[in-house]
Amino acid sequence: MASFQLFFSPASISAFVSQINPHIEDFNILQARLLGRADDLEGSFDSAATHFTDIIAWDIKEQGSENYQLWVDTAVSLEYAADVTSQWVDYVQHFWDTRNEIWDEWDEAVSSAISRVPAEYAEATITASYPEREGFFSSLGGSDANKCRDLYDELRDKLEGFNERARNNLEKYEERAEEIREMLEQGATDVNVQKLIDAGHSSWGYQNLDPNKYLELESDFEPTAESGEEIAIEIGPYWSGEKPLDDRYYELMLAISMIGTNARNAQNDGRELDQNELDFLRAFYEELENTRNPNPGNNSTGILEIPETMDTGGLSEEEIEYALGILGGGLLALSDEKIGGGYEELPESIQSVMEGPDFSNVRSQGGYRDVHNAWREEAESLNRLLEHSDGKIEGGSEFSTRMMHSISGELNRMQLTGGDDSSMSGLLDVATRNEDANYAILTGEYPDGVEGGLPWNDKSQENITSNIIENIYKHEWSDDGEAARGLTRWIEETAFSDDKDERTMAAEAMDALMETITTKEMHDALSDTGVTVEISDGTEVSNAPFTAVNGEIADGFAHLFELYINSFSSDFGIEEGKPKFDLEREAGEKAEEGEEEESNENPWDDTSMQLKMLPRERLIFLEYVMGNEDSAIRTHRASGVYTTAQIEYFLEEGSPSQGGNPAGIVQSLVDSALHNEAVNRNLDSDQEEAMKRRIFEGVANTGNNALGQVPGLGVALQSAGQFIATDFINEAFKEYSSSKSYVDSSTTKVGVEFYTNARVLSEVMDRNNGEIPIPDGDIKIGNDGKSPEDILRDSGLITETNGVLSVDINADPAKEEGAPNSSEIRDALKFTLESAEIDWLERTPVEAYTFSNEFSEEYFKFYEPMENAMRYSKSNINLLYEGDPANSSNA
Repeated sequence: MASFQLFFSPASISAFVSQINPHIEDFNILQARLLGRADDLEGSFDSAATHFTDIIAWDIKEQGSENYQLWVDTAVSLEYAADVTSQWVDYVQHFWDTRNEIWDEWDEAVSSAISRVPAEYAEATITASYPEREGFFSSLGGSDANKCRDLYDELRDKLEGFNERARNNLEKYEERAEEIREMLEQGATDVNVQKLIDAGHSSWGYQNLDPNKYLELESDFEPTAESGEEIAIEIGPYWSGEKPLDDRYYELMLAISMIGTNARNAQNDGRELDQNELDFLRAFYEELENTRNPNPGNNSTGILEIPETMDTGGLSEEEIEYALGILGGGLLALSDEKIGGGYEELPESIQSVMEGPDFSNVRSQGGYRDVHNAWREEAESLNRLLEHSDGKIEGGSEFSTRMMHSISGELNRMQLTGGDDSSMSGLLDVATRNEDANYAILTGEYPDGVEGGLPWNDKSQENITSNIIENIYKHEWSDDGEAARGLTRWIEETAFSDDKDERTMAAEAMDALMETITTKEMHDALSDTGVTVEISDGTEVSNAPFTAVNGEIADGFAHLFELYINSFSSDFGIEEGKPKFDLEREAGEKAEEGEEEESNENPWDDTSMQLKMLPRERLIFLEYVMGNEDSAIRTHRASGVYTTAQIEYFLEEGSPSQGGNPAGIVQSLVDSALHNEAVNRNLDSDQEEAMKRRIFEGVANTGNNALGQVPGLGVALQSAGQFIATDFINEAFKEYSSSKSYVDSSTTKVGVEFYTNARVLSEVMDRNNGEIPIPDGDIKIGNDGKSPEDILRDSGLITETNGVLSVDINADPAKEEGAPNSSEIRDALKFTLESAEIDWLERTPVEAYTFSNEFSEEYFKFYEPMENAMRYSKSNINLLYEGDPANSSNA
């Protein structure tokens, strides 16, 4: 494999989250003991307004004021130490996350460059001087050497960028570490406490412990409707510039932010917000709305005018983002049914954006344009209100669902009018924080127990939700689909949650997604977006599929495939290796008498952790994934890792069908989906072969961390009880990829058989102290009449180290003249395995070659007939939607 003499080594730090977190716990325990609250080590006194003498379990009400304050100061110091340390943990985690992200991008860049190295230099190390450029006009490229130089220069330029990002990451961490040092030296000042509250590390704790110091409002501040109205009136002049920002302003913002933080905690804890705090939020936003819109129905846009007011009020960008973040978080909290709010609680101006532009009285094109532009401005203002809110607080289910409905309508209009989609992306990012809303968009209804209205009825549901999904997916997003991925990102995160209800909810949404996007109508819409995309070899794909247009969505789909790979590999709907494309949902098929009817009603089985998937839907889903080159590489990598894992499982358990069948099913789906995507692009056989080659080269350049690049697969394997060490799987996949260099055929059959034979021989020799089995009789192979052992040694497959023989599949096969060819190596493996026995399993001992063939036979019992049934041509692709396989009599 080619390599580049370029190295990336970002700086690291000595701080680790796992080492810091125990100290936070120590502070919390010490404070709980100080307060005499050993039963409340988590400090629930932070969740609502109360008084210090109610917090503390000891009777200190008779203490003198000096001693009383010592108790207070000590409690505050411990609270502060824990919160500042939590802030430091956030900074440390951010450093490591960013560092790993940059390093992953570097690995991807290297893999991409290696995959494009010309064949002549496929085994070379490309350096700053090798190979040299050719020709006087070398900058024009053309030769293989010049292509290598261009790739080196490209990678070198990227390395400079990655190094710069790594330096910035370290500098940012060092600045933040200095901030933590200063905060610890300064102690719990008003400014520092405000930072901790803004970061979500505290809420009412400081006010409850020492209200005289941390909340100096007129009288003792209590969240009520009256105080909400008063603060809304008092704070307005600061935003408009009528009053300069002073200590009083930050006290007011502190009060608002503490309620917002407590709302986030209520969401996390699954409880309602305190009624007084809800009353505060209602009155606060109602007053803000009315102050700016005293006469509802006029041209004022109420609370949506606040961002513009701040722009002209002399506030800095940082001050504006700070204020809008707090305001946005409060609005999201007020909209959330689960903590006592709701969509109807929101100001009228906010609801107006959710309902979309009102064209009911428009009678001209100009009028249409005016109404549309006015709505766009309001949506932009709403985005500014919400985009800076704490990412851990979410809006209510109805609010979020209606938001996505409204965004979908705007995306549809943008196909005609064009325009910047950044506001829609920002709003979609906020809306998809709510998993119940995502579930509703995908399934048409909320999960059980979730309240809230829906922007559709039973009759219109299917049409509306399909349109929402279509518009969100096929739009050419400026963020590469990052926000749109949020519609299913929560499935990626909860597919194998420890909570059964979460797993079930994710599976139901995944099932609904597959049903929706695999219909004929949706496939036509999502496969032909009208957008032209340039791929890695410089060619253009016109009318590209949505996954080619939005790489983040494609990557999310690839991850979903990994997570549900045990479902994709199921033989549900497959009979004797033949997929039943006419199998329908719920109704299933009429079963023969005495047989169980096959249906995917109630498709999720939590015991087996499998989702019943119709074969047709699996194939179309994977075809979408193949529309993006990066996700296609990721998915082929996943199927390869899965195959190697099943072979290892076979070597441990000895059950060929349990390993071979699912591996064959998955690989046939992946290979057929890639072919069908080539058909959709109207590629000829040479172009299809070139596309395959780019993908296979990308897979071959995976490196030493295959499982790390397909993380969902590791989760899926563990859920199925296949506990194989990560390092072992990574090495096995590396061998699986390398083994193809010994095979002079691109067919899956030859490759799988060869690797299985080689892996079985490796296991046999490892269990026999490196002894190679010697065939009976005088067996000679090839024109030179060599023994099987000599063939395997000469090929490089068998190596000797310190007198011990072993199989080294990673070794490059010998290429010199007279070296064994592929056919001779396979024959040598066959004869050698025929003289060995598999006797370590809980089954009758069996000849090693027979044992190896058991896996291959089970693999191809599904792979070959499925591939024949699923590889369509341009002329018969419609048969897939009519329930007919590609090789049916109707083809």
